[in-house]
Amino acid sequence: MLFAVLAVFGARADDSAAVARRLVQEPAPPVRGPASPAVAAALMDDLVPAELERLVAAHPELIPGVYGTLGDALARAGSEAAAELGGYLAAVARERGRRLGAQGWTEDDADLLLALQLVDLERFVADAAFRARALAGLPHALDPRAPPRLRDRLLYRLRQLRGVDLDAFEDVAWAWGALVRPSRGRELAGEAELTLGDAEAPIRASVFSLPSDVVAPADATRLLAAVRRAAPARALLVLADRPLGAVLAAHAELGVWWIDTWGFPYSPWPRDPLTFLDEAGGRVVLLRPPNARQGRPEDSALGRALVQGLPRRLDETWRLRWRRAALPFHNGQILDAGGRLWVSLHTFEIRILEILGLDRLPVERFAEGAGERYLVAARQAAAELTELYGRPTAFVHPLPAAPPRGEPAAGGTERAAALAVLGGGAGFDLDSLLTLLPTAGGLAALVADPAAGAELVAAASAAELDGFAAAYGLTPRGEALRRSLLAAQASPRADRLAAFLGVVAGHLSETAAVRRLPLLLVPRELQADSGGAAGPELLVGWNNVVLERRADGPRAEGFASLLAAGDARARQAFAEHGYRLELFPPLVASVTRNGGYRCASQHVR
Repeated sequence: MLFAVLAVFGARADDSAAVARRLVQEPAPPVRGPASPAVAAALMDDLVPAELERLVAAHPELIPGVYGTLGDALARAGSEAAAELGGYLAAVARERGRRLGAQGWTEDDADLLLALQLVDLERFVADAAFRARALAGLPHALDPRAPPRLRDRLLYRLRQLRGVDLDAFEDVAWAWGALVRPSRGRELAGEAELTLGDAEAPIRASVFSLPSDVVAPADATRLLAAVRRAAPARALLVLADRPLGAVLAAHAELGVWWIDTWGFPYSPWPRDPLTFLDEAGGRVVLLRPPNARQGRPEDSALGRALVQGLPRRLDETWRLRWRRAALPFHNGQILDAGGRLWVSLHTFEIRILEILGLDRLPVERFAEGAGERYLVAARQAAAELTELYGRPTAFVHPLPAAPPRGEPAAGGTERAAALAVLGGGAGFDLDSLLTLLPTAGGLAALVADPAAGAELVAAASAAELDGFAAAYGLTPRGEALRRSLLAAQASPRADRLAAFLGVVAGHLSETAAVRRLPLLLVPRELQADSGGAAGPELLVGWNNVVLERRADGPRAEGFASLLAAGDARARQAFAEHGYRLELFPPLVASVTRNGGYRCASQHVR
């Protein structure tokens, strides 16, 4: 190949066409090893980037050898020489991008251009040191005037490669003109005073995450249309990849702001990893967790995607910044009501393990000292949450009492039994089990109840059950489905959950007016296709809602269950405490993955 000819035969590239003829006549393998940096240096002396680009464009069979040698040289060269070579290779790639922009391009052309930009694709994926050197030149490897469609194709492909993290991707996408702004420049440093806003204040913007591989386009547009009708003046922000973005672009009447996620696999639940705080002076600050949730590692960066693409018109008012929290949080396990943060032991599962230095809870030793250490860690985690959000923390259930300081722990067996009952709530998000409504008289608590769910199933008509089954892809149908659902509400898992919820209802009744709402546990095996959803069941209930106080009174918004009797019962329960409940068409794929409306949305107030 070219470098073998240059190094071995001493050919000079006085004329690229002559060099091309020589190469075609005398092919040779790429030069590897210590000689490759010298060969690369000779090449840069002999051919300007435009000449090399014309050469490999005319003779694509040369690319493996040429770029194999250049890749080896990039890996072996000293830092200064590597930077020079990286700049040269970026210039060659820019020339290729200009050519494609002028003459037109196919998807194969775009994929080859990315391979040339990365120099040696296999090495890029496998070798972190080489990848860092290739990435250093990548921001300069595309002409800013390149067609946006070509640029976006390259970025989507780049995102799919192993080892390209958000920082590296952002550097490239910003340099190529694909982002409204880089997010790293918006990270908030220092000790600015941040406050958690009123959880019932009017909503000025709703944020949704709608990945096309999870959310059906028809479900997405139906939901957004319903939210738009309910809140005509509200800004609707949708984080989505290009396939879903194209659907939104075709529905201008929805009036949504689409923010491209570039194919990063964010989940459809922006509630958990995003918290909006207020800073003195009116700026909006987005708090993101330091922890990556199991099965959803990308979600901790979801807030930065929002910063990258927030429309300028909104940012003029928000002046959005972001900060990484000092401790892990999961907003599906936190309810903000009545001036307090309401939590359970399960809210702090990750943090408790960190405090104890464990990778699993020692449940089998809770009757011994492990149970007391667990409770001490839980109280510490609750105090840390209070400091983070500036709200006092209250547990929705009683905590077994701790012995006075200096005295030996007593009642270990009773403590372990109490913790076992509380363990029935493990694996369920608190906001799917409990709604707290601030009222003129204090608080009202709507607590989920599997027994009420069983009553709902028992009373449902065959037609209603068939419609429910069709919506969620359940089998069997008819009376066989009814029997299966009733059995699920009486299963040992449902019994453990019911015991936990009974303790919650009893505890909250001391300070709040308690009412029960139906909850259905639908076994995963009843789904014809679970779509890869995890967990033994999907939940259908009416607790996972968002509250808002408007001039015409307080309201709640959530997903319809597709069981008309259950929807009516929920509306009545909310109305008894002065709230109008508006139910929107559900994102079915979100519900089947146990993500209700509150999980599937986050809001700026």
